[in-house]
Amino acid sequence: MPLEQLRILDMFLMFPPLLHRLSLPANMKERFRALGIPTPANSFVRLPGTASVWQELQLYQTTALKRLTGLGLLKRDALRDRYASLEKSMVPAEIMKQAVEQNTADKVLVAFLVEDVASLPLTGRDSLTKRAGLPSRGPIA
Repeated sequence: MPLEQLRILDMFLMFPPLLHRLSLPANMKERFRALGIPTPANSFVRLPGTASVWQELQLYQTTALKRLTGLGLLKRDALRDRYASLEKSMVPAEIMKQAVEQNTADKVLVAFLVEDVASLPLTGRDSLTKRAGLPSRGPIA
């Protein structure tokens, strides 16, 4: 998965109310509404703008990517090409179990992010970056 896409999906997984600020095509809006995600105003006293949250997360995401690569959990060559590719055989069973459990708990949200949001193009006029209101030049891993 392209790093830029992974970073954006990670942000929305951590802060689902930000999805209300994402400009979605009509066919996705209905599926999003069905998720019943509370609006930012109902979830936080004050949630910063999407671009601010995304930029604040860069440090943590970059550190995590480097750490996971150093542990052999992400393929180093793919990361150099700005892709995240999991080395499943290197993931300890306990961590894989926890990831599966967490994804099961957030199954509907994860499915929406992976199937719908991830299907939006990363480049062009209607790119995921533009729809999310993020700076066009992403972080450097």
